[in-house]
Amino acid sequence: MAVEHRLPQPANEVVSIAGWQPDEDFPFGPQGAKPKRIVICPTPAPHPYLVPGRRYVFKEPAGSKAQQIWSEVIAYELARDLGVPVPPAFIAYDPVEESPGVLIEFFFGGEWPPVRFVHAIERFQGLGIPVDLRRGSLHDNVQLTRKHQVPDWKNWWSRTIAFDALIGNTDRHSENWGFLVDQSTPGEAKYSLAPAFDNGTSLGFIVRDEDLGRYTNPRRLNEFIARGRHHFGWLSGNDASAQHVALCEQYVRVYGASGGAMRNVIQLRDSRIESVVDWAARFDFPVPFSQARGDFVVAQVKTRRDSIAAAIGA
Repeated sequence: MAVEHRLPQPANEVVSIAGWQPDEDFPFGPQGAKPKRIVICPTPAPHPYLVPGRRYVFKEPAGSKAQQIWSEVIAYELARDLGVPVPPAFIAYDPVEESPGVLIEFFFGGEWPPVRFVHAIERFQGLGIPVDLRRGSLHDNVQLTRKHQVPDWKNWWSRTIAFDALIGNTDRHSENWGFLVDQSTPGEAKYSLAPAFDNGTSLGFIVRDEDLGRYTNPRRLNEFIARGRHHFGWLSGNDASAQHVALCEQYVRVYGASGGAMRNVIQLRDSRIESVVDWAARFDFPVPFSQARGDFVVAQVKTRRDSIAAAIGA
C-alpha cells in the first residue's frame, strides 16, 4: 500500500460522527475493553480529508487508556513523512453518547480488484505453525511473509519495526499485523502486507499527567525508553532482543538496512516532531493533550530516533 498524501485535519476541527450509519454487516469490531464501532462516512464527506462511503473504526479508549486516542493520531501524522503506511486516524466525537474517540480509516474495501484482510495469526494457525501471542518471534514473522511470497517484505519489516521503536509501540502481536489478499485471478492468491495498524499502545500513553514531570530528568527518560519492548523478540522468548533498539540492530545485522528503509524512518526532523505535537495541543477536546505531555512525547521520539540511528550506524 502506497502512503497517501492526505489533507491534514485542522486543529480547530473535531470530526462529529453524529448521523454516521453503522456498518450493517459488521457494526462492531473485535471486542476489547470497550467495543469498537464500525461506521460509514456519509456522502458527501463532511471534511475533505475523509473518504465518502468508506468504513471507519471508532475507538473509544477511556480512563487510563484515554491517551491512546492521541497516540493513534500522532503515530499517523508522524508516519505521513516517513514512508510508513499507517491507516489515517482523526480526532472524533460522538455527541449522542458524549464519547470522545479516534476515527481510523479501513485500509481495505472499495478497491478494485477487491482484496480481503487476513490477520497473521490466522495464517500461522492455518499452516499449523505454533505462535505465542504474548511473546512471538520476528524470525517466525519474516518466515511467514516469505512463505506467502510477499513482495518487498524486507523493507516492510524494516520500516515497521523501526517505526514501532520510534514511537515505543509495544503491541505488534500477530493479531496486529496481517496480509491483504488479492484473489482476482482464479485459483491464485497474491499476498501483500497490510498497513501498520493499531498504534495506540505507544508514546508513553499510560503515564499519568501528574507523573509527567518525572521524565524531564534525562536519566529517568532513558530508563523509561530502555524498558520498551516489541511484542516479539528475534526468537521466541528472547526478551533481550525484543528491546526496541536491540531488535532494529539485530534486523540490520541479518538483513542489512533493507534498501535504506529503516534509515528513512529515522530521518525525522526535530521541527516535524515539534509541529505535530503543537498541532495536537491546539485541539479543544474532552481528552486534552497537555503541554507537559507534548514535551514528554517530543523528548521520547527524539531520544528513540537518536538511539536507533546510533545502533544501526545511520
